[in-house]
Amino acid sequence: MPLTAAVRPALARPVVSRETEPAVAAPRSAWWSPSAWATFAASFLTAFTIPLVGEMPVGELVLIVVALWAGACLLFNGALPGPLFRRPFLGLALAAQVVAFVAYVGSDLYRHSSPHDMARGWGRMGFLAIDIVAVAYLFGCARRNFVLFIVGQELGAVVSALLYGAMFDDLWKFGVGAPLTALVFLLVPLAGGILTALGAFAIGAAHFALDYRSYGGLCLLVGVGTLLQLVRPQFRLWLAPLALLAVGAVVFELTGATAGTTRTSRSDIERTAMVQAAVEAVAESPLVGHGSWFSNTDVYDNFVLIRDHMAREAHVGGFATLNKDSRDMALHSQILVAVAEGGVFGGVFFFVFGAGLLRALYDLVLVQPWHRLAALCTLTLLSALWNLLFSPFSGAHRVAIALALGLILLLQDQSANPGEPNPREQ
Repeated sequence: MPLTAAVRPALARPVVSRETEPAVAAPRSAWWSPSAWATFAASFLTAFTIPLVGEMPVGELVLIVVALWAGACLLFNGALPGPLFRRPFLGLALAAQVVAFVAYVGSDLYRHSSPHDMARGWGRMGFLAIDIVAVAYLFGCARRNFVLFIVGQELGAVVSALLYGAMFDDLWKFGVGAPLTALVFLLVPLAGGILTALGAFAIGAAHFALDYRSYGGLCLLVGVGTLLQLVRPQFRLWLAPLALLAVGAVVFELTGATAGTTRTSRSDIERTAMVQAAVEAVAESPLVGHGSWFSNTDVYDNFVLIRDHMAREAHVGGFATLNKDSRDMALHSQILVAVAEGGVFGGVFFFVFGAGLLRALYDLVLVQPWHRLAALCTLTLLSALWNLLFSPFSGAHRVAIALALGLILLLQDQSANPGEPNPREQ
């Protein structure tokens, strides 16, 4: 039997199309299909890492296998491996990632980056593209895989914190805070939109009380977004600025109530110093960049100087000084770091990604009707937008980027096919 004849039947089943997939499947095939198992495994194992040219999430190994499977489906079936691959935004994002990869290569060669850092930088860009393809395939197999991905991700975070201890011994911020929030946004919407908004405000206040300010602010935004979704669409755009001002005032008051502690001040100083160092690096070399992980430039040294100077001015004590062996620390801004490392073209993916996030949030909050997954979708998009501006571009954050981009594709697909079931129903 020819090889293609032997393989084609096995590969034909995962290729999803609306013409062949039943609207309602049996419970076993719905939640425990191969794509469901792969989704849960990839998301759950993202919380655990192995040393492979840096710290690599174990879940990415699963996503690599999924991406290879999707490629095999394309090669042997001669058709796109799922409905989300028909969305133009996916092609645009992958094309932007190719441009960014080429820019990183050019920057590293120009800056004579170390081979180790080049491998880390190029690998980071390549793995991100693989993650995006894999998540698009999994979410295209069944829209409920989005929920399963969230569940697996949060369960993995809890298990990791319990097994290995939470970072900085902060079990709320680096352990159970985000999983409990996801649980609230999965269960409370069953009681309706008003209670969902109240639940978002309550969990947001809890985050502020336990010094997880960024997530608390995001939850307050989700609550306001939920209230806007309950209003008739023609009034939402007019009410949105007032709602944002109200959230800003509340966040300012809550932040003021937690300000002044040494831990809070040190956190603010370190994040501010990282952003300032990245901005100065961009201003110094906007086109070429400084190469992967800034291995042959003084960007990290500048960050240390800025941070120590700000710490002295705030009288909060010093920080451990970075040296050549401790440059695993990633500056906290995905878009700024990408531009600082690879130049303007090195950050082109994040420009596209950021535009996709803003458009998806606009459609979700100001155009589409409320549904039971709206709060969870809004939180995912807002978290990705926050990470784009103030979180590193490495490790588990690559998987989080792929998750958010997969959600963007799902929402675009739903808008283009309004007669199809919502993500919660399919």
